[in-house]
Amino acid sequence: MSVATGTMDRRSRRRQLLIAATIVLMLAVTAGALVATSLGGGASTTAHPEIPVVSGVGAPKGVASTPADAGAAPLGTTSYDIQPGALFVSPSGDNDADGTREAPLRTIKAALARAAAGGMIVLRAGEYHEAFTIAEGLPVTVQPYPGEVVWLDGSEIVDGWRADGELWTVPWGTVFDSSPTYTRGAPDNTEQHWNFVTAKHPLAAHPDQLWFDDVALTQVGERSEVTASRFFHDESAGMLYLGTDPSSHTVRASTLQRAVSIRAEGSTIRGIGVRRFAPSVPDFGAITIERAGATIENVVVTESATTGLFVTAANTTIRNVSAKDNGMIGVAANYADNLVIDGLKASGNNTEWFNRAPVAGGLKLTRSRTVEIRNSDFSDNTATGLWFDQSCRDMTITGSTFVGNTGHGIFLEISARALITDNYVADNGIYGMKINDTSSVEIRNNVVVGSRNAIAVLQDKRLKSNENESGHDERFLDDAAMTWVGTNISILSNTLVGSDDSLVWIEDYSRTRSARDFGITVDNNLYVRASETEPRTLIAWPTNAIGVTPFSSLADFARSTGQEQTGVELVGGSTVER
Repeated sequence: MSVATGTMDRRSRRRQLLIAATIVLMLAVTAGALVATSLGGGASTTAHPEIPVVSGVGAPKGVASTPADAGAAPLGTTSYDIQPGALFVSPSGDNDADGTREAPLRTIKAALARAAAGGMIVLRAGEYHEAFTIAEGLPVTVQPYPGEVVWLDGSEIVDGWRADGELWTVPWGTVFDSSPTYTRGAPDNTEQHWNFVTAKHPLAAHPDQLWFDDVALTQVGERSEVTASRFFHDESAGMLYLGTDPSSHTVRASTLQRAVSIRAEGSTIRGIGVRRFAPSVPDFGAITIERAGATIENVVVTESATTGLFVTAANTTIRNVSAKDNGMIGVAANYADNLVIDGLKASGNNTEWFNRAPVAGGLKLTRSRTVEIRNSDFSDNTATGLWFDQSCRDMTITGSTFVGNTGHGIFLEISARALITDNYVADNGIYGMKINDTSSVEIRNNVVVGSRNAIAVLQDKRLKSNENESGHDERFLDDAAMTWVGTNISILSNTLVGSDDSLVWIEDYSRTRSARDFGITVDNNLYVRASETEPRTLIAWPTNAIGVTPFSSLADFARSTGQEQTGVELVGGSTVER
């Protein structure tokens, strides 16, 4: 460090202040070890590894301290107040009873038939093998009795198995629609990389589900493929086939498709579990919210054949919900304006291995405006953790965790106006954050660890001005802010730790715009690298419209671009001189 006589230039002064404040290196493992599993989309940890903290640069220490406290309270631990006149339901009840605490009804449907608008239905402990609709104009609250465990279960025990050679079989007449898209009866998409079902997993859209002693089995397409872990449904012959003797074991199969349809404004579902329903893709989800003002709270939705929860109404609140181990996606939303998601845990979804696009993973939202996602956890999904697409606008993503997804951690596509702040994003299989054809995005105070690129801002040829492009929100075709052109992007005060290719990647694939046209500001970020060549590129920058320039050091990048005048680069635990 050189200091001019009696004065210091701005960089030297900043450098001296950093030394005076000290660099707090709280590394539980080296930067190289932090990214060792970055491409595997591995399991999320119970606690985040400690990462470097530099006073005044990069993300605050608290961002990476612990995972987001998300998900439903354990079933049986809620204790909601019971309003006067509530109807009670019990698996041992009687539908001819009064519906009182002492004389409960047996089914939820029977209670709904008697409930008044604004009424309450209280479920006693047990399993309910039924599906129900909250009818338009009759909003209700459905909740468990305090301290009791309640499941809506879409499966039944299957008995009557007999030996058939080396296999076991039983007659089976339940046949589900296996349409692979949201249009019933339509074939799969033919556009390359945009089909729902892949050749490697051709039965993904078949909703049949079987469990052997609560262990899910995999469906196969031929009798000859049946093993101890695989089953075959011969629809033409009406037979199920197992590869293990079911004697003295419990075999369950899904027989119901959709669990709950909310079609009354202001309805609430809370404190219950929903499992083992078999919605086809065009059924949208095991739970569907179809009217405004609904609240889903402390609900577990799991082992749905395709989608766990689907929202297509405004003013919905999703609070402390666990959407896990669903066949295609945990939660999906379309036209879900003014959506608040607080404490969602979307994990382990896409168990059927649908194609990552057009929809799979933790949560995908389309054509939705003013969406706030906070204190949530999107981890270990076999696809993208969180995906905004098709003209979403005014998005806030804060205080959340994105770890171990095989696709991107956070993905914004052909949308506008987003704030991404105070999130922990680590070990995702492709990009930590991918901002594609999206304008007015502020990325601040995040920790991003590993992945191919920590943060990528990309542009392709799609423009909202092209009416033939898919993804328009027909309600707001004249919205001047929705251009699908990535402009006004700021990447400020983030901590970026390791990656495979680069920590920041900016590129226009249409080869029409340079960094100046992007309008990107990059400053005050902390760049952590295992060595001067890991990753091999620190920042890839479109100095002109025909490609990108790779910068291997922060000093070179700052001198060449005028960006990142206050950022800091750490290599192997040591600060690099500017």
